[in-house]
Amino acid sequence: MTTSNEISGHAHLSGLVVQARDVHGGLHYHATPQPLPTPRQLPRLTPHFVNRATEVNTLDEVRRGGNSLVVITGLVGVGKSALAVRWLSSATEADRPELYAELSGLGGLVRPEDVLQQWLRASGIDRPPADLRELSALWRSVTAARPVSVLLDNVREAEQVPPLLPTGPLSMTVVTSRRLLWELAVDGATPLPLGPLAPDSSIALLARFTGEERIAAEPAAAALLANGCAHLPLPLVLAGARLKSRPDRGLAAAAAVLVRPRSEDPARMAVSAGLTETYDSLGATAQFVYRSLALLPVGAVDPDMVSAACRLQRNDAERLLDVLADEQLLTRGTSYVGPRPRYRMAAAAHEHALALAERVDGLDERQRLVGRLCEWMLSIATQAQSLLTPAQATLRNQLPARADAPPVFQDSRGAMTWLEEHEADLPAVLEVAAAGGADEVVWMLVDAFWALFLRRHPYALWIQAHEVAVAAARRTGNGAAVRQMLLSGAIGLSSAGRLEEALTRYGEARQAAQADGDVRDEGQALLGIGACHHDGGRPAQAEPYLNQAVAVWTACGYRRGVALATVLLGEISLTRGEPAEALDRFAAAHSVLAGIGDSYDAARALALQGHTRVVLGDLDAGVTELQDALAVFAAASSTRWQARTLELLGDAYRKRGSEQAALDCFRQAAELLEVIRPEEAERLRRQENGR
Repeated sequence: MTTSNEISGHAHLSGLVVQARDVHGGLHYHATPQPLPTPRQLPRLTPHFVNRATEVNTLDEVRRGGNSLVVITGLVGVGKSALAVRWLSSATEADRPELYAELSGLGGLVRPEDVLQQWLRASGIDRPPADLRELSALWRSVTAARPVSVLLDNVREAEQVPPLLPTGPLSMTVVTSRRLLWELAVDGATPLPLGPLAPDSSIALLARFTGEERIAAEPAAAALLANGCAHLPLPLVLAGARLKSRPDRGLAAAAAVLVRPRSEDPARMAVSAGLTETYDSLGATAQFVYRSLALLPVGAVDPDMVSAACRLQRNDAERLLDVLADEQLLTRGTSYVGPRPRYRMAAAAHEHALALAERVDGLDERQRLVGRLCEWMLSIATQAQSLLTPAQATLRNQLPARADAPPVFQDSRGAMTWLEEHEADLPAVLEVAAAGGADEVVWMLVDAFWALFLRRHPYALWIQAHEVAVAAARRTGNGAAVRQMLLSGAIGLSSAGRLEEALTRYGEARQAAQADGDVRDEGQALLGIGACHHDGGRPAQAEPYLNQAVAVWTACGYRRGVALATVLLGEISLTRGEPAEALDRFAAAHSVLAGIGDSYDAARALALQGHTRVVLGDLDAGVTELQDALAVFAAASSTRWQARTLELLGDAYRKRGSEQAALDCFRQAAELLEVIRPEEAERLRRQENGR
């Protein structure tokens, strides 16, 4: 017997191809993800590191003693992060993951949920759950048998730390903070206070920049300069960098700038004086860029961003960022999107630059600069949307005239990575845009991040951003935008399991659609309300809303919407014990969805159709349809529908007497759900064990 397989439509295939009879429509097969590289997230080692032998020995003893948590505390500029990075890098095996998080961002405290989602994605889990309890449980599972090295930098509150601690006894976590964080003693933390450098170490650090000859020529001035820097590494590095760039300047002159009568804290004053001297030595444009960086509500900057915000040519922006990095005012990093460099400003430099900006630059200019950043982010995010979710990319013609920026990525993978890089920046950017009255930019930016919400499921951000966007859209009086943000936000709420809140949002969207006479949006709201009742176990309440959606969409000729509502109505028929009616509904929906090229939703209808055939006793036909649907879900990397179809297929195999095949399906479904729905995974394991 000869079997013919055909895949037609705009198909893009790579990697393993699953043959599943005829598959029609715009099928996009996403190959199995390649193994991710071992995470190496620790900041770059600073070349300017001296001594600290006592502290390094203490850290080594802590590790040998079996403790896995150390808290390094000390003043700003004392070198806490540098010590932590140096020690973790030298004490880590080559294949051990290194994970990093800075827990005090520009928008305040960084939430443990955001950190865990990023770490789990870096560990190969594509769609981590949203709930902190589930995230922490999954993190503990991931690290139970996989030792990791973790640096939690700039921690402000002790409660930020426990959810982020790995489980395995061989893992190591180092926390840095200006506070003592004594509460972490409950978690077995070993405190390590870090003081200023010894005088000879301070001079040795200066000599790294000046050379031994200049120190030997002015030993008293070198000692005075080290004392003026309060023997803190940060001002010493700044002073040394200044001296290195001015070989004709004497150490005594440099010391005179720092050694002045003062009543404030000498360490803080030393840091401020060192930063001020470096700033004063910069050219006017570099000074402007330095001040501007402190105004940008983002964690890291790159030449494209600075070019747009500061109205500079890109080459000039990159050159000036390098100047600031060479002067130790920024630290260089790398982007996940191609070769673009990224730069971060340390907390002390940020405070200094912000004070200068508020003193030197007028309020209007500061607001315009931030506005240009927001418009640039909107432009780039919209480009990402056009690549990732083109059906949703309706904003290109609505962008502000100034927001048409050159692209920073070339393909969909780069677009997704750009969105992920700026995920943590989005709340602060939305806040400043709203404060500046740029309400159109606010809701458009949230809409442009749709691919991130849809594919990565950052539920807290999804919900928070849409709350801001709804308010902004309402202020603009743009009814279509209000409805779009209400519906998109409601999807996030229902996906996160917050069904009652989702119902409220869908209700608001329905009222708005009725008031504006938009039957398509009214149908979408009705479908959402019905889906929430269905997911909440209230099929009798769901059915009237779904029937209304069918009626509304039938009247306006929206066949796809009618089919989607019909799928849910079919599920209700099954729940009610009417499989024949359910089969007719699934078959009708599948025919429409396949006919319009919606292969994914057609597969949903097909899976439920196959399950219904099994219920009616047509096991062979049902299994075949379930297998066909499963192939589509595997191609689309749909975790939840793969798992659901595998469970239905397992039930079918069990009824057919193929027990081993059934157990294999339950096991595969549980593995898929482990990362997003642990409680469902446990239920499936009980199925696998016959309980």
